[in-house]
Amino acid sequence: MHRFVLVIAVLVMLGWSVAALAQQTPPVQPKIQETPLPPAVTLPPPPTVPADVPNRPLTADEAALIALHHQPNVAIAQAGVYAAQGRHEQAKAGLLPTLGGAASYTNVALSPVGVVPGSGTTTGFQFTANLRQLVFDFNHTRDVVNQAHALELSFGANLTRVQSDTVLQVKQAFYAYAQNARLVVVNEANVRNAQNHLALAQARLNAGLGLPADVVRAQTAVADAIFNLTLARNASSVARVNLAELMGIDPRTPVEPADANEAVIAADDPNALNAEGLKRRPEILQACLNLTAAKYAVGAAKTTDAPSLSANAGMLQRGRNLSLGNNTLTYGVVIEWTPFDAGFTAGRVEEARANLMAAQAQLDSARLGVTSDVSQAYLNLKTAEQRTITAEAEVANATEAVRLTEGRYKSGLGTFLDVLDAQTALVTANSNRVNAQSAVNQARAALAHAIGEPCAPKIAK
Repeated sequence: MHRFVLVIAVLVMLGWSVAALAQQTPPVQPKIQETPLPPAVTLPPPPTVPADVPNRPLTADEAALIALHHQPNVAIAQAGVYAAQGRHEQAKAGLLPTLGGAASYTNVALSPVGVVPGSGTTTGFQFTANLRQLVFDFNHTRDVVNQAHALELSFGANLTRVQSDTVLQVKQAFYAYAQNARLVVVNEANVRNAQNHLALAQARLNAGLGLPADVVRAQTAVADAIFNLTLARNASSVARVNLAELMGIDPRTPVEPADANEAVIAADDPNALNAEGLKRRPEILQACLNLTAAKYAVGAAKTTDAPSLSANAGMLQRGRNLSLGNNTLTYGVVIEWTPFDAGFTAGRVEEARANLMAAQAQLDSARLGVTSDVSQAYLNLKTAEQRTITAEAEVANATEAVRLTEGRYKSGLGTFLDVLDAQTALVTANSNRVNAQSAVNQARAALAHAIGEPCAPKIAK
């Protein structure tokens, strides 16, 4: 019994000696290389900024309105409308009367042989005016006019389509930029957390409770976090350049996204959404108008060689001075007909009928495209909404995991690898939440475009 007590006392004394020796011996510091945090790379602003670009964060609707004013593609489509209006006016001129006139002055030298002195020249003025009106041509000109009118309306629908596509592209780019900007915030928080973990591992090592390997792992995690932050900043800057370009302004313009989401769309019945899209989409209207124009083109082609009847009236005045004197009035009718044109009319009819078939096929294709757009946008929206619910739970669980692993590591019950794994899971969860919310906004914008929502966004005052 006494021997057992003596052994216990010796072991306790040895333990105290080892502990005292450990406290006196400084911990082994690992050889690590610190990673500096570089500043964000920025572009210099352009010399001038458009007056309608406010110096504050923009919403997606505001960015879309700016694009409708500055995007060159919209201006090109508008020019196409003006050109179609001009062609329509040219075609209508064939149904209206035309009036033309001419004036001339003639001074003809005569031969001097046998000429009475003082009469060496013959001088005269002449004025003519002609009025023409088409009377009948088997509706050939009227079909041409109707075709031009339908094409004018088609170009108007194309302008609406370009505007709608521009709004969608800008909104998609806007939410992509907002997504990347929020990922920068996530990565900045990750750098701060990694630096805090490095400080914690260094403190435990200095206290003789941690391992040198933990400090090395912590420093590696800091370097990785800084590397990812640099990539996130670059992705955000590139997304901003892309957004500014789609808005039609200088890509260097410092545009900032506001913290706002896309308007909610009632998306419970996909069949009703599809029917709405088929009724409102400008692509459908444009295809229908092109089909109408093709039908009129067939009618005009059939009457290419048909007889045409025109009425004409003219007036001629002549005189040796401006007072004139000899007046002549003419009127009559003109019939023009080409009974044999070597197959020219037959060829035009064949071409017009082929264009009619193509226009019908384009209408069918447009309907299929609208149905596909609505279906994809509906599926993407519902899936994105489910992802947001999952992402919120993922963030909550990952945050709690970081709290628990940090507590265990501080108390010496856990390992530093557990802390790193938990922090990595938290970064992934936060990134997933940002991506899911961006997917919801992009899907809502795509669904609004798919069902033909008005292209001019509503701005809250």
